[in-house]
Amino acid sequence: MPDVTAPGGRTRILLVDDDLSLAAGLKNALERGGYTVLVVAQGARALEAAERFRPDVVLLDVMMPGMDGWTVLQRFRANPPTENLPVIMLTSADTEAAKVKGFSLGADDYVTKPFGLQELRCRIGAILRRTAAAPGDEEAVTIPVVTGTSGVDLIRASDVYYIEGVRNYTYVHTFDGRSLCRLTLRELEERHIKGFMRVQRSFIVNLEHIKGCGWVTRSSYQLRLADLAGTTISVSRALIPEVQRVLGLKP
Repeated sequence: MPDVTAPGGRTRILLVDDDLSLAAGLKNALERGGYTVLVVAQGARALEAAERFRPDVVLLDVMMPGMDGWTVLQRFRANPPTENLPVIMLTSADTEAAKVKGFSLGADDYVTKPFGLQELRCRIGAILRRTAAAPGDEEAVTIPVVTGTSGVDLIRASDVYYIEGVRNYTYVHTFDGRSLCRLTLRELEERHIKGFMRVQRSFIVNLEHIKGCGWVTRSSYQLRLADLAGTTISVSRALIPEVQRVLGLKP
């Protein structure tokens, strides 16, 4: 069977979901945003579709009859042509256990239903920026933190969700915890770590881990992170246009 190609080099998304009405609406919305979308309603067809369509990102529902999303994800990771394919899980299961299972099986991100289109676009954009980076870029950048055993450890910048300044201390936050950093916010900012941005006086955020964003009030714009706690961080008003630009959103 010949490969399916996307016109004009547009980003290709494979959507695997048995809810045909939801899939149709999401397909239309994403295609209006400039993506090319292929919908597959059965998990059993997802592997063949991925090899044929060669998507840039897969949106994968968990609860499907027959082969569920967890099994599809395992097959993606066990198959050389799809083992590194970015996968965002779509599910109504908003529990810590479900999220841990998804990430342990190799999911790149996890979006709970119902979700907003802007949130999903943020997640897709973050994954595309990560995959577009030169190999080894994220791996080469580390941040020193204090530990109780060896005294110092190194955390990969790609594993950091945000960095927080509290009085005279700096904390590095990962998916489910935090560590005391040996550098100040200013020292970290001067490193110009790719994908990181100071969004207010006390916070530097890894924009690759943004779950969503938007106005909370007329004067308050917040970022929602994809960490276990679902952290929200307000953006300084002067920086809002730049944050929106970097995230690919219109002011």
